[in-house]
Amino acid sequence: MRLDPKYFNLFIAICAGLTLVAIIFYTIRYSQTQIRDFRQNMESVQADELSFRSYTETDSLHISDLKGSPAVIQFWSTWSGKSHAVNIFLNDFKREHPDLQIVAAVVRDDESLVLEYIKNHSYPFNFVDGTAFYQTVYVPGTPSQIFINSYGEYVDFNIGDDTEKLELKLTELLQNE
Repeated sequence: MRLDPKYFNLFIAICAGLTLVAIIFYTIRYSQTQIRDFRQNMESVQADELSFRSYTETDSLHISDLKGSPAVIQFWSTWSGKSHAVNIFLNDFKREHPDLQIVAAVVRDDESLVLEYIKNHSYPFNFVDGTAFYQTVYVPGTPSQIFINSYGEYVDFNIGDDTEKLELKLTELLQNE
């Protein structure tokens, strides 16, 4: 079957439109699937049993060591500008809420870059290697945060760099203590 040349541009436009709709639909569906899988994976994790290799201490950091204080695990990378913005926000938030523990779990990064970042930023964070856990529970992106209550239990998570949303979740975490 031949396509009449006068309808060719219309045909291409319709094909392009359908392709665009399909790309948008499957991108949204993929993102929702990632978040759902992450939520399910986190529900099966015993947060108080987590441990991470520390960049600043000789021993590993165990989440059970933080019991008695609420904590946020911030997944970040030195190459992510959004991660830097969230780290700045968390540093400022911690000044107002010193009882909050912040575990800065770096993901897929060169150790020398991480150590240089730590040296150049005097954040009161527990800097750890979070790559293995990040990959185990399929965290959907960087930056992302996991909230742990003072009993060492997983409470909630946040994905992205929306600091207003993050502040609301952190405030809720602290109020429920």
